[in-house]
Amino acid sequence: MQLQQSSTFEMMEREEFEEIVFFHDSSTGLKAIVAIHDTTLGPALGGTRMWSYRSELDALRDVMRLAKAMTYKAAAAGLSFGGGKGVIIGDPKRDKSEVLLRSYGRYVQSLGGRFITAEDVGTTLEDMRVLMSETRHVAGTSIDPSPFTAYGVYCGIKACLEYVFGDESLDGVHVAVQGVGKVGGELVRLLLESGARVTVTDVDASRVRRFIELGASYVEPGKIYSVQCDVFSPCALGGVLNDSTVKRLRCSIVAGAANNQLESESVAERLSNLGILYAPDYIINAGGLIAVAKEYECARRGREPSTEEIMRDVERIRDRLEEVFRMSESSMGEEMVITTSRAAEMLARRRIEEARRLKGIYLPD
Repeated sequence: MQLQQSSTFEMMEREEFEEIVFFHDSSTGLKAIVAIHDTTLGPALGGTRMWSYRSELDALRDVMRLAKAMTYKAAAAGLSFGGGKGVIIGDPKRDKSEVLLRSYGRYVQSLGGRFITAEDVGTTLEDMRVLMSETRHVAGTSIDPSPFTAYGVYCGIKACLEYVFGDESLDGVHVAVQGVGKVGGELVRLLLESGARVTVTDVDASRVRRFIELGASYVEPGKIYSVQCDVFSPCALGGVLNDSTVKRLRCSIVAGAANNQLESESVAERLSNLGILYAPDYIINAGGLIAVAKEYECARRGREPSTEEIMRDVERIRDRLEEVFRMSESSMGEEMVITTSRAAEMLARRRIEEARRLKGIYLPD
C-alpha cells in the first residue's frame, strides 16, 4: 500500500511528531520506519520491533502509536529522554538476518543520537548486540528489563491496594493475571511469594503449568475477565479493555504490564463509572524503561548500575501512581471528571511543557 505524503504529514501534525524516517536497503531486504515523537526532555528512547505488518500504513500507524506512548512513559517516569520507536517490516522468524540488522544499525547511527533503541517484540538482546557493531545508540544490552517491569507492576499493585482498601498487603488478595510471559510470569512469582491468590491464563497453555505447580489456579483465556477477584492484571496484548470486556470485569482494580490496554479513552470513563481503579499502563509498566535508561546513562559515565540502584528508581512508580490518583480524585464532583488515564497524560504533558519553557531561556556558550 502506497503512502501519500500529504496524509503522512497530516498524521504527524495531528499527533505532534517531530520526525519520521523511512529506511530501505534492497541488498538486505530492509524496510524500516523510525518515528521520533518528542525530544524536549532528551533523545528519543524506544525499542525496535520486527513484525509482519499487513501494509506499510499499518506499520506507520503502529510505530507512531508506540512512539507517542514512549514520550508519555518517559516523561511520567521522570526520565531525561523523549519518545521514539522503530519497526522493521518482516517476519522475524523468516526475514531476520545479521546483514539486515547491521543495515538497520547503520541507519540508526545516521540519526546522530536523536534515537536510541532497544529490544522489543520480534527482536532480542542478541539482535541489539548485532546493532552495536554499527551504532552506539543502543540501550539495554547488558540487562534484561523484564524483571524490572514486573517489579514495577508489583509495586504499583500495592499502591492500588493501599488506595482502594487502605492496606497494601497482598496476603489473601486475589489477582487474575492475563498472560504469563517473561513479565507476567515474574509478576505471578512475586505475587505468590507475597501470599496472594493468583488465577492465570495464557493463549499458550504450556506456559501456565509451572505456575499451577507453584500454587496458581487456571482459567481459559476467554474466561479471565469474569473471574471474581480484587485485581485484574493484563500482561499480554494491548487493547484488551473495551466495552465488551469491561462489562464482564468482577474486580476493584485494573493494574497490569500490557501496553495500550485501553481501546479508547471512553473505556477509562467506563471503568471510573463502574468504580474500578485503573492504573495507567505507561505509569505502572515503566520499570523496564527505567532500567534501560539507567543502564544507558551509567554506561556513558563508564560504570554499571547495581540492581539495588535500579530497583530504588523503579519503586518510585508508586509515588507517581499516587499522584495520578490524587489528581483524579480531586476532580470528583466537578462537571468534568478527570480519569486516571487523563491524569497520567496531564502529568506527562506538564513535565514536557515545563522543560520546553526552560529551554526558552537563553544560555550563553
